[in-house]
Amino acid sequence: MIKFFRRIRQELLVEGNFFKYLMYALGEIILVVIGILIALQINGWNENLKKEKLKASYEISLRNDLSSDTLLLGKLIRDNYKLAEILSSQQVRFLGPEAPLDTLVAILRNEFDPELNTRFKYNRKTFNTLIASGNIDLFTQEFNEMLMALISAQDIERERTNYYTQIYTNKISRFSDDYPVSRRQDSKIVNSIWADADKRELAARFISLTDIKGFSHYTFISEIENVRDQTSAILKHIHN
Repeated sequence: MIKFFRRIRQELLVEGNFFKYLMYALGEIILVVIGILIALQINGWNENLKKEKLKASYEISLRNDLSSDTLLLGKLIRDNYKLAEILSSQQVRFLGPEAPLDTLVAILRNEFDPELNTRFKYNRKTFNTLIASGNIDLFTQEFNEMLMALISAQDIERERTNYYTQIYTNKISRFSDDYPVSRRQDSKIVNSIWADADKRELAARFISLTDIKGFSHYTFISEIENVRDQTSAILKHIHN
């Protein structure tokens, strides 16, 4: 093709028709420029297509990560509401105006669950990959702000939950040094400990312990409900 155009230009020069030669050369330049522009446009389309495919892949991964978190958070919320309701019911029984100290002791020995169910690890695999690769720029500013707000909410939840969990853990640890809170309640040693216990002191400490445990439950529920709601909003944004 190049030889063909060169031959035409040479023939025009031989004929001495410089004006036609100039016009032809100009037309040839324009065609070359148009060809370059078309090639650049096609290349741009290809790059955009690659970015869209990469973005779609990240969206699928994010959707999987966040959907998994939502399901697990939902279960944690339900479990902690149930635990908080059980604890509240126990408090009503042993704090009743006519409730004897023996009721508190019986609940503590046979019903009280000393554990907190607040362990959770958020799935940030896709988010971390987006940050490390810089591909988070594939998404809109609005979406990125929602995602960063979610990460911040997760960090705040973990920080607050760990703080109150540690307070409760320290308190239950000191409490269990004096009073057995495990389910090994039938041995003579355990029975002797309960028989010798100062029930008034025991009641005061147990009331304080259950108050902190209940507060820990509801604080955790409030925090993870906020995280769950923000997670659901991002999932809705992805689906749209």
